[in-house]
Amino acid sequence: MATWVGVGSSRQSDSFRAGQEAATRALETLGQQLPDLVLVFASIRFDQQALLHGVISVSKKAAMVGCSTAGEILSEGPSRRSVLVMAIRSNTLRASIGLGTDVKGDPRKAGQDAAQSAIKARLLNPRAFLIFPDGLTGNTAEIIRGAQEMLGLSFPIVGGAAADDFSFTQTFQYFEGKLYSNAVPGVLLTGNIGVGIGARHGWQPLGRPRRVTRAVGNLVQELDGQTAVNLYQAYFGKAADTLKSESLADMAILYPLGMSIPGEEEYLLRNALKMDATGSLLYAGEVPEGTEVRLMMGSKERALDAAQKAAEQALASLGGKKPSFALVFSSCSRARLFGQRASEEISIIRNVLGKDLPLAGFYDYGEQAPLTGAGFRGLSYFHNETLVVCAIAAP
Repeated sequence: MATWVGVGSSRQSDSFRAGQEAATRALETLGQQLPDLVLVFASIRFDQQALLHGVISVSKKAAMVGCSTAGEILSEGPSRRSVLVMAIRSNTLRASIGLGTDVKGDPRKAGQDAAQSAIKARLLNPRAFLIFPDGLTGNTAEIIRGAQEMLGLSFPIVGGAAADDFSFTQTFQYFEGKLYSNAVPGVLLTGNIGVGIGARHGWQPLGRPRRVTRAVGNLVQELDGQTAVNLYQAYFGKAADTLKSESLADMAILYPLGMSIPGEEEYLLRNALKMDATGSLLYAGEVPEGTEVRLMMGSKERALDAAQKAAEQALASLGGKKPSFALVFSSCSRARLFGQRASEEISIIRNVLGKDLPLAGFYDYGEQAPLTGAGFRGLSYFHNETLVVCAIAAP
């Protein structure tokens, strides 16, 4: 029994050739064998369909899923404006792919459909479900709920939301060589394998708790009966008209909202994206009415410490098994926070999991992962500003 994993990337200006080159480099590790599964993560600078055609010209009929990104992650560190291909062939690991559409219209059903179509392969011993949903449409928390209704409430769902190089206009999802938006592709990993997951962010609560007294979806109107923007005014003394004229995105990187989850060690983070004329705040993810929240405070040093803990958590939850490869999903906000130091986060992960371990991932518009660590006894969640490490042992 064995597993072969190859990772390749390209920055070719021609989209077809870029996909072809990245796939060729990924398949070099597999020798003359064709892969069972191909993961593709790419910049939107490419002609997306031509890029996929380039990958398919090499990977042939291998199952394919992936998405557009806000930056790619390789073992060597972060990359921008490139295409990344991970090719996997295994006698141990089996993969079944599925797709859900119309994320904007009915995200819960999209999650159900993605999981259900992957389950239809009836592979034995399902271990984890990877998803790459549209990061700009629909409620990703509802996608997760839909998938968990099909797979089980403690079944680990892991992934990153598709991005578009910070343009926040349209993201793309890849499924079987075809191009989608407003969709969620998924991969059900099964077999006699180990799955280790770590999810950490490093932000700490600041000040007293507050209650969300009025909210609809990801729009928070009131906290403790006061206009939501008063939370930032109270701490930073900025007048409402100043906050209207400035993007809250940069402030929210260091000072997001944190939602407490009963039984969980970490808070769920939510980025404030903008404020409307009434002082309500629009967040990058749902903030349910009645939730207790805190303003959170972060730093580069704490975020790097969280990377260490996430990697250690992933390794520990493998129960002593040696990882065969790893996937990394990191928030685009973390990339902005680290700037030139972004490679340090990747180096920390490699030092924990193994410097020669095949590794691939991307910077996203939100992460999906459970929080409970070893055993994954709880729900999976939609995160902001979080690092997710998924290590797979497939001997």
